[in-house]
Amino acid sequence: MAATHRVGEPGEVLCSPVEVVNADDDPMLAHYGVTEQRAARLWRSVTPLALPEDAKRRRIDPAKLREEAKGGKERVDEQKRACHAVMQALRHAGLREKVVGILVQREPFDARGERAETFATGTRFSKHQLWHAEIQFAEAVSGPLLLGNGRYGGLGLMAPVQQVAGVLAFRIVDGMAADAEPLQLARALRRAVMTRVQDEMGPRKKPPVFFTGHEADGSTARRGAHAHLAFVPDLARQRLLVIAPHLIEHRDPFKNERDHLRMLVRALAGLTELRAGRAGKLGLIRLEINPDADPLFATPEVWAAVTPYTPTRHAKRNGSDSLHEDVLREVRRRQLPGPQAVEAKGADVLLRFRVAVRGPVLLGKTIHFGGGLFTCDTVDRDHV
Repeated sequence: MAATHRVGEPGEVLCSPVEVVNADDDPMLAHYGVTEQRAARLWRSVTPLALPEDAKRRRIDPAKLREEAKGGKERVDEQKRACHAVMQALRHAGLREKVVGILVQREPFDARGERAETFATGTRFSKHQLWHAEIQFAEAVSGPLLLGNGRYGGLGLMAPVQQVAGVLAFRIVDGMAADAEPLQLARALRRAVMTRVQDEMGPRKKPPVFFTGHEADGSTARRGAHAHLAFVPDLARQRLLVIAPHLIEHRDPFKNERDHLRMLVRALAGLTELRAGRAGKLGLIRLEINPDADPLFATPEVWAAVTPYTPTRHAKRNGSDSLHEDVLREVRRRQLPGPQAVEAKGADVLLRFRVAVRGPVLLGKTIHFGGGLFTCDTVDRDHV
């Protein structure tokens, strides 16, 4: 242990309250993305970035809040200038990786964080120059990331946000009708994705089956495997999910799928609104999935269907091709271990495995629109 000291009265040595301690472990380095294993595409500020004067917010006199209130256009313009300044800060820090999205705000991203202006005390920066920022890169980036004019004084410290590669999640914050149908939401989400992907590709190019679920001749893809996206309304948690086929089949993505996923991320950057007809005009915000805590992406031994399971084949009169057998076939197709038990009653299905199984678990004929979705948070633990 090393400590700094200062001299008081003659012959008196006083210890500083700040002590520097040698440590053998490095969990905090990993927390800030210093190790390669913690490389991430999404980074968020822990302490706000100090941006140049031309990116600061206009000050409002507290005594004239109503008279000097900012309109929507002015707020958007301020955010655009701040986003441009963040791009400049990345270049000044020597980062040349492609950026697909930037979000700036005064509020912290972490529930335990502090608003940007509270960090101005004791610095040379105006509180109006401080912004919290979220940066999304096209490829994973390793840390540490320190950005902005205050990076040598503890400001602009970024931390990686670990995501499940292959799923884009959006929280529904408002606008959804009380009687919204999941299938209607799934179809609206698919239309929005198709439109944005087409815009990203250009008007003369045809989106591949990965996005559309249709072959080049327009017919439905029937390749024996699920080679296209699933659009999943998870209304229990008020969110919408776009899930890549490699997650559905529990395998690594193919090279072309990695390319398609990068395009998908670019296409959906900035998606904040979804028009879903009678289901409503939905306000959306982008979410991250914590695989250790999320009930759809965790690793339990028991999974229960939360949306109706639709068999891939009709049951025959002689009793063959039962629901139980249909579920077993689907489990094998998804490259999951054989379940210890399958409890199927109508559309309700419960799977018990001998080993822990990583989600998502999507089974049945209608998985591409949210059917056959399994979760681990509705399981009756007394019967596990």
